[in-house]
This record gives sequence, structure tokens and C-alpha cells, in this order.
Amino acid sequence: MEILSDTSALVLMWAGTNCYNTDKAKEYLEKLDLSAGQLLYDQCNEVCSYYDEVIKNRKWGIFSLLNQVLSRQNKDCQLVIAAAGLDPLGIEISEYYPEVRIFELDKENMDIKFNLYNSLCGNKYENIAFIETDILNTMSVQKSLSNYGWDPKKNTILVLEGISYYLSTESIQKFIQVLHPDFIIFEFLKEDENIASDKASIPKEIFGIIFDYCNISEIRRDSYSKLENTFNNMFIIKKYNMKYLEAMRTGNNSFFPTKESGWIEVCLLAKELL
Repeated sequence: MEILSDTSALVLMWAGTNCYNTDKAKEYLEKLDLSAGQLLYDQCNEVCSYYDEVIKNRKWGIFSLLNQVLSRQNKDCQLVIAAAGLDPLGIEISEYYPEVRIFELDKENMDIKFNLYNSLCGNKYENIAFIETDILNTMSVQKSLSNYGWDPKKNTILVLEGISYYLSTESIQKFIQVLHPDFIIFEFLKEDENIASDKASIPKEIFGIIFDYCNISEIRRDSYSKLENTFNNMFIIKKYNMKYLEAMRTGNNSFFPTKESGWIEVCLLAKELL
């Protein structure tokens, strides 16, 4: 069983196995030892006992948007998951869409992920690549993707989940310029003014715990007007707030009764209006 670092384990602990439906993704998760994340998990849960609902809703939204896009694409489309970490999203998608070429990028742990996935598939992993590269180094990204067969002439779908709060606008734009994606699924942390006053302290404290642990000083927040400037050649065609995500995933709004009660949102951007 592979023992993960604290931060690598934290989000997977929140997500649990119920976020994934395929046997392959669940078998992969069973091979991970998440115990290193327990301290961070407990600290964060003292701030917000239902933070796992945030992550589960977020992941439901990411998969829902991916499914909507992939179901309309031809077999030659490509999926790039930036800062993929050890999350099994790519593994899950590869089971539903075996014809789609998937490229997972991260600056660490891709060798661990490759070995675990390889042990499950018996060398049958033609449609997914685990690439160790720093997404802030655009030359490395472009070279690495090309080495693994990414084709800039084919349609590309990009997923940016759990990473936007660590990146500057300039870094995001430079990364986008390498890929020129046709679609982007983007998850972000809202600005304080767009969060209900009784909820605004939760993301401050949660991200404060994580950022202190990782020695990160600044946090990025977004709004849809900011995103229109960041991705100025694309259209925002789907917007999922936490109220909508919770209702669609669970059938009720136990934790997020209004759109302002959530601090995380997920959206879909496209080069052309659908």
C-alpha cells in the first residue's frame, strides 16, 4: 500500500470512494494509505465538519461537465488534467471513454500513480499518460505533452481543479497558451463579497491551515467577471454554484441553501458558444 504525504491524502480523505463509480478507480483508491492526512483532516474538520460535502459536490460538478463535453466530442479528442495529483479522475474517465487520450500532469507523484495503475491494468494503459512536469514551466509542459503524443491539432479539454487558488493570472494564461484548449473546466474560490457573511470565515480558516502547512502566502480568488478577463478568448457557458451542485448530487440543500452559502464554484468555458 502506498503511503501518501499529508496534503496529498487530505482531499482524497474528504472525497472518499463514493465520488467514483468504476471498479478500476475504486481498486486504485484501495491501494492508497491516507493516514498521513489525518492531522490536517481533523484540524480542517474542526473549522467545518461538513467540508467533505464541498469536495464531493465539487467533484460531482467536474465529472458532470466532463461527461457533457466528452459525450459530444469525436474519438480524437484529448483530455488534459493539470495538477492531477493522486486523484483517480483520469482513471475513472478512461473507463467511461476508452477512446479519449488522457494526459495527467503534476510535478510529483506521477511515478507512484503510474505504478499503481499499471499494477491494476497489466500494462494495458494505452489511453492514459502520467506526466511529471511543472505546469508553471510552459516549455517543459509543451515538450512533455508532445513526447507523450499530445496533438495540438486535435480538440483538447482542460481540467483545472484544486489548483487555481495557488496560481497567478499570468501563470494560468501562459499555461493556456501552450494548450489552446477548446474547453476548460475551471474550479475556483469565490471572493469574500460573494460569500454569505456567516460562511466567509470558513474558507479563510481552511485555506489558512493548508497554506500555513505548505508555506504559501497568497491565495487567489475569482469572480466570473475576472474569469472573463483571464480567459478573454473563451465563453463561460456553464456555471455551477454549490447550492446547485448539492441539490443535483444529493436531492436537497442541507448545507448550501443559497448560492451565496458556498465558497467554491465550477464552470465550463468554451471557444465557441454551444
